Amino acid sequence: MADAPELVFDLIFGRWRSQILYVGAALGVFDQLSDQPRAAAEVAEKINADAAMSYRLMRALGSIGLLIENDEKAFRLTDAGALLREDHPHSLRATALLEEGPEHYAVWKHLVDMVRDGRQNGFMREFGTMGFDYARTNPRYGLIFNKAMSSMSSLTTDWTVTALAQASCSDIRDVCDIGGGHGHLGCALLEAYPQF
Repeated sequence: MADAPELVFDLIFGRWRSQILYVGAALGVFDQLSDQPRAAAEVAEKINADAAMSYRLMRALGSIGLLIENDEKAFRLTDAGALLREDHPHSLRATALLEEGPEHYAVWKHLVDMVRDGRQNGFMREFGTMGFDYARTNPRYGLIFNKAMSSMSSLTTDWTVTALAQASCSDIRDVCDIGGGHGHLGCALLEAYPQF
């Protein structure tokens, strides 16, 4: 376990890592890479960004385990970095864009006041409306929100089905997927356990 100062420094500067991840996802860096190394300048050209700053960003993404740099200063994805590609079957790109994007970033600044006065909704404090209402009236946010919820649901559905494979579910006949979004969990359970 880390010593106390190391732990606290890690917590203080943790937002740097998540914002580095956000920028990589927002610019589409991960979508330009695969398991084959590619130069930062080539990626920069594809994402319409400055080559020197892109190289610095990609080195930072490497420092948090999302990319690997070779001796020729070219980068490839790690398994974790691949999860941030738009086309990955369990892509977490939208989740990164949602949770570290401008709306959710702004909501966190209200936490001190929420703890003091006991009124919980940071979204209402920042935007004057509830999150779901904001999503309905702000299409860019609504799209990212829906994609993020679906990607998280897809991944947690796989975890659930895998965990249930170790248990006997033969006596279960009814399942209710409350708030199931697009029905990932319900469909996967019906496929794995047709008796439901």
